[in-house]
Amino acid sequence: MTLKLTTPREAESLIARMFLAGGPCSVEVREDKAFGDRGWLNLGQINLFTANGTNDQMECGVRRGSFDWDVPELSVVKSELAILLNVAVDTKNEPKLRRALDAIAAISVRSGLQHPKFDPYAFENLPFRRSMTVVADTSGAIQGGLDFVARYLHPAARVKVPGIVQMEIVNFADRFLSGRRAAKIRPADLLIDHLMSQGGQRVLLRLELQAETEIERTFLLGDPLRSAFQVDGDNDLRELNLSVAVRGYADRLILESARQHRAQANHGHQVQLLTSDQGLARMAMAEGITPLFFGSVQAADFFGRRLTGATLNPFTGNLDELSLSSLLWEAATAFGSARLCSQDGSQCLKIAAIGEGLSWSPYQSHADLLWCDDTTVPEWPSAEPKPKPAKVAPDAVISEAPRTRIKAEPKVKAKVADAKVATPISVPAGAKRPPSSSMPRINVGTAFRLIDELDNRQNFTGDDAVIVAQTKNKMALEDYRRFLLNANLIAFDSNGWRANAATQEFAIALRHEDVAKVRSMLLASPAYSMLSTRLAGVPIGQTWDPAEYNRALTTSRTFAEVTNIAMNIAGEGIYPTPSNPTALDFASIALARYAELDRGDGLVAAGAWLESLVRMDGIHPEIARTRLGEANAAGMLRRTTEGSTTDTRFEDHTFHALRVVDGSPVVRPVHLYRGDYLIPGKSSTSLRIEGQPA
Repeated sequence: MTLKLTTPREAESLIARMFLAGGPCSVEVREDKAFGDRGWLNLGQINLFTANGTNDQMECGVRRGSFDWDVPELSVVKSELAILLNVAVDTKNEPKLRRALDAIAAISVRSGLQHPKFDPYAFENLPFRRSMTVVADTSGAIQGGLDFVARYLHPAARVKVPGIVQMEIVNFADRFLSGRRAAKIRPADLLIDHLMSQGGQRVLLRLELQAETEIERTFLLGDPLRSAFQVDGDNDLRELNLSVAVRGYADRLILESARQHRAQANHGHQVQLLTSDQGLARMAMAEGITPLFFGSVQAADFFGRRLTGATLNPFTGNLDELSLSSLLWEAATAFGSARLCSQDGSQCLKIAAIGEGLSWSPYQSHADLLWCDDTTVPEWPSAEPKPKPAKVAPDAVISEAPRTRIKAEPKVKAKVADAKVATPISVPAGAKRPPSSSMPRINVGTAFRLIDELDNRQNFTGDDAVIVAQTKNKMALEDYRRFLLNANLIAFDSNGWRANAATQEFAIALRHEDVAKVRSMLLASPAYSMLSTRLAGVPIGQTWDPAEYNRALTTSRTFAEVTNIAMNIAGEGIYPTPSNPTALDFASIALARYAELDRGDGLVAAGAWLESLVRMDGIHPEIARTRLGEANAAGMLRRTTEGSTTDTRFEDHTFHALRVVDGSPVVRPVHLYRGDYLIPGKSSTSLRIEGQPA
């Protein structure tokens, strides 16, 4: 067996290769001390779904949650677990088995496959529309409530974790390690302590080091009840029996943290206490603190279900994709070991977080590294050609699309065939055809909104289009209609606007923020194709002269920025951004540009670093942000941020980007120097990039 440190992103290829045989793979977990040599616990089978079964498609399916997980029935798992723990299924052991099974179910909630069951009164106010603070207790961290808040309610909800929560989780971990080293092991207790302690620690580490949520720690409050834990010899206090530990002391400290924060916050700032503890929720209500109460997902809610890696966002309806590697990482951390096995058991990918002879260092948590054994994992078939990376449109020489005749405003309505862009559209005799390079003066966000709404309705009249576009009259829509018709993104007949096959494909790309797909489909428009060709002819580091687009300069610049082929720097001009390096290549570029800007204090303005990549390397900020996150996750470099004061001198340094708000695509200006662009939710404006040791 050969173990090596691996990131979740690196494991995607290993996981995908486990499905080469075409059948499902089983998920098995093990706590080595509690289970001894009695084997592994089977948690069901996972099926991976791909379009064509190629290497890149299978890796993409692993990364984007294209799988389902058939979890076995509760009675089956309960019987197997009792055998592995070497305990009988009787009245004495029933409570411990139930607690262990409930702790296993919490893995699905922390991963995002299932959601906590919130109280109707609490759910009525979700998602938060105004700034407020959520103070989490220990149950919120262990049972998935904190992950839900960080995933769906941040940044409107500021998250605070009281110091006593870390102390309780550390106590769980200390009890687990003590039980692990004991001469006589109690298997059921050891398993429960392992699931709760390591699962809770991973939540706090993940939110601090990997997630984009900014977690604030409150100080550990003073100890007004220290007599409850220290023997006091005062005869006057002896009869009060204060030397007996108060069971609700930790809950009281958490509640005091919430009360203390509310006292310091501005008037009207709401503070809620996240908990699944009924007693703490009642105590919070009695103290005037609103509880964000949820019911934990129990074993009966998890076992016997089929879970999918692509889940619906409960508030927007968008798809949230869960990487299969992140699920296996969570299971391996909670149990100590997890493995993905083929149907015949001959091929296995083993992942270990703890074990005899396995070391740990802080850098492993920063990079989310676990030990993997891929000795029996199959290799990719040698006969299959290596998938070629997708090219960014400006990298290639784009030939000018055939000129398309634009239909003049007819006096009599005529039907336009749903044909390819290259098919000319007839015009009345003597009508002047504008050149194919002519870019209409339109609002890009409005054009995207028209496509999105047309895909929803499938057709609408001219009056409907006026309402959707929020224009004054039908004449104002003519430029939009011509542009979209030329790009074959809509059809138009006597009944008005109609959706075609390209409409749905383009709308899906917009809703998924798939800029590469948006760019490739816009190339069907002669106007956009000519714009792309013009920018592709400008060398990296030089600015583009948009003289021929003077009338539609704003439209052209917005299209170029939204599709990542150019970037405007205030006061300098529009730079082409054709480069799309791999994460490995980007890591060296990022470090080089950072070193050039560093003046000795180890910090540079995030906006200055991004603009340097645009000027020197032709890398768009959207590409830079993605590659920076990938390089950081893969351990090629480490990014950190500091400071929170925005330099108002650079407020005009913005660019336009495609975003999805409440399920609809919009074009939003992005401020490079405000600090929350590279790591959303962080208010820091200064960036530090450090190379990782080889």
